[in-house]
Amino acid sequence: MVSASNFISVDKNFLKRSVSAFLPEFPVIPLFEDDVFSSDSEILVKEGDRVKEGEVIARNRNVFVHSSVPGIVQKIEQRQYSNGKQGLCAIIKLDGSFSYLGKKIPEQDWKNYESSTIEFLLRENGVVNTFSKNIPVYSEIKKIRTPKSSAVVLRLFDSDPSILTEGFLSKNFLPQIIEGVKILARAFGVKKIIAAYSASEKIDIKPFLVNKDDADSSEEFSIYSLEIESKKYPAGTMHDISQAARKIFPKDSEFSKLGKKDLFVDSLTALNAYNAVVLGKPVVSTFVHVTGDCLNFAAMLNVRLGTSLRDIVEMCGGFKRKLFKIIVNGTLLGMNVSSLDIPVTRTLKSVEFLPKNEVSVPHTQNCIRCGNCRKICPVSLWPGNLYRIANLENVDTLNETDKVSIQTAILCSECSLCNSVCPARLPLSQTIALLKEINEDNDEI
Repeated sequence: MVSASNFISVDKNFLKRSVSAFLPEFPVIPLFEDDVFSSDSEILVKEGDRVKEGEVIARNRNVFVHSSVPGIVQKIEQRQYSNGKQGLCAIIKLDGSFSYLGKKIPEQDWKNYESSTIEFLLRENGVVNTFSKNIPVYSEIKKIRTPKSSAVVLRLFDSDPSILTEGFLSKNFLPQIIEGVKILARAFGVKKIIAAYSASEKIDIKPFLVNKDDADSSEEFSIYSLEIESKKYPAGTMHDISQAARKIFPKDSEFSKLGKKDLFVDSLTALNAYNAVVLGKPVVSTFVHVTGDCLNFAAMLNVRLGTSLRDIVEMCGGFKRKLFKIIVNGTLLGMNVSSLDIPVTRTLKSVEFLPKNEVSVPHTQNCIRCGNCRKICPVSLWPGNLYRIANLENVDTLNETDKVSIQTAILCSECSLCNSVCPARLPLSQTIALLKEINEDNDEI
């Protein structure tokens, strides 16, 4: 672990409120993000169709995607997504009246809903779990729910300290987030919730802590708090939170065995669950932390899906320095993108615009066996060795030691610290993530 102050956002004590971004005249809405959609996805609109705000324009068995504005479908064509890949997008010309924006939406009493009804609403309204990998909540619940599942774990702070989005939402929408995590617990079929909060953040979780076993309590759910020391990085992964729970809760508690059988969500996911079930509102906008020394102003923006990064720059007063690099979703856990025309998606939490003097241009070299990655790894892996194995020309000739090494990749929390200290600039974290997928897809290496 290292000090989070090495990566913490300069906007941390500056952004106190959010601002609604300008409505995009021509939002570009991704239809087939490959980390969200599956092979059975279908497009429900064609060029020339008129759509309403919140109307379903594409769907599959796990999640629906909606038009973020009312208007007319101009084109359906290939564009680059915020994950760096290409895919089909619906380009819509803003036109007509809104169904949700500016309207008072009556709240629904979800407490009488069956879990199947909640699952349907989460799927229909496009709720995706952005805790780590972007997975539709509906499919994740179906995949990991077992009789041994014990809790839903809510993270109230940002896993990447260069982002402010989750912490901001937790401070400004905590009642809705807590209601949203109860909804997710009902859908997941558990009665216990752990709210993991940062020890350094001013979030008052105490009023929401409830033990349903109290004699005078009529609550369905028990909510427990878990203080996380986020001044060290990493602190917000499933592994880190599970380790912290083992230290706090009794050894005979089911919380001492938190892991992949349990549902881990973040503030944004819980807030979207609240909107989907209580308000019946689909995911048509999201909160984005916009920062970087190229901009005249930093901001926390409530952005319509499909808004381009170019439009966001204009909202923040344009550039005061020449742009050199764009980073989405955090310095540590995010990635570089190459165009200002990339649209905002439901999985984008931050975008940083950097000038050349703040960027060190990486030139990948051969591993020099310095051992830095091994020293800094919080779960004691050897990332450089895993990288070597993954790049062997013939993996069929792996010796037994290498086969065992590959299996250890499953322990990786994907914190990307190995990348940050590698002098050869090797894509260590990304390579280990691929090895984890191999482990999950195969019983034997």
